[in-house]
Amino acid sequence: MPSDRTILVTGAGGFIGGRMVEVMHSLGAGEVRGAVRRWASGARIGRLSAPIVKCDIRDAAAVDEALKGVTHIVHCAVGDRSSTVDGTRTLLEGAARAGVQRIVHLSTVDVYGNATGSVDETRPLERTGKEYGDTKIEAEEVCQTFASQGLPIVIFRPTLVHGPFSATWTIAYAQRLQRRPWLIPEADAQGVCNLLYVDDLVGATLAAFDADVEPGSAFNINGPERPTWHDYFVGLNQAMGLPPLQAASAAGARATAAATLPFRNSAKFLIKHFQKPIMGVAARSDAARDIMMKAERLLRTTPVPGEFAVYGKDTVFESTKMEEGLGYVPRFPMSDALPLTASWLRHHGFIES
Repeated sequence: MPSDRTILVTGAGGFIGGRMVEVMHSLGAGEVRGAVRRWASGARIGRLSAPIVKCDIRDAAAVDEALKGVTHIVHCAVGDRSSTVDGTRTLLEGAARAGVQRIVHLSTVDVYGNATGSVDETRPLERTGKEYGDTKIEAEEVCQTFASQGLPIVIFRPTLVHGPFSATWTIAYAQRLQRRPWLIPEADAQGVCNLLYVDDLVGATLAAFDADVEPGSAFNINGPERPTWHDYFVGLNQAMGLPPLQAASAAGARATAAATLPFRNSAKFLIKHFQKPIMGVAARSDAARDIMMKAERLLRTTPVPGEFAVYGKDTVFESTKMEEGLGYVPRFPMSDALPLTASWLRHHGFIES
């Protein structure tokens, strides 16, 4: 593996960016720099000897400084529109000035909108009005503009990235699985769960550094299997060493989800507008703090009604182009990935004793 690379990973304080730094640094893939917007977000990668740079990708001067000597970029940073779209444009302008040899831009399969069935990279992108997917489409358009000018950029569209530090697809479900009854019945979870272990995403990125592909090429990045959501829930439950799932009835599960929705909306409103006084009350009163913790746990372990449509969705994100164009074949089926994840969850106290 070439050691003369200097790799800048944006968003290195996050789940995926942090893992990119850890694996690439450990493998000796080159000098790996983790770019963070705030120093506080660099705690995870701070234990490594890899350098950390403070860089707001919306700031051209900060970008130029971070890119000094850089040969490869892995662009994982994400945020509001100014970061996702304008920040991507500023970063790519800097990359063009710096003569970077390869940029891997992380997008998402959310750019396909509400697509169902078999979805490959020829499927048109679809705006749905949801900020995350729509701004990722805009960021891809920025990438394509620079690619048309010869900037060597590759676009990745990862599926559901799970593994250690994944708040959405790992930690949240690990916490829910410890509640009984389980509120997602098997019959409601027969849709396709396009799982991608985070280290397979890193592997595909390393492959893209050397792949002979046209600027602007886009790739779905998916794992080696297409399990159902129920398969994933059972597999993670077993890996965590928990008792077999005991699901509520379909009607009972949906009723519970619906019953918590008004409370959930009220809690979001109060936190948004009155967070400081609420935290003050919690700090002064053990009883209030206990009530808040129980309420937070209830919301954290209860699905929202809209989730059931996701668990039944029959969408497969094809990744043949990844295997043929990048030469990368995913290496982490659930049977290998979930025990690694469960070990991490246990070590970090997410599995109750």
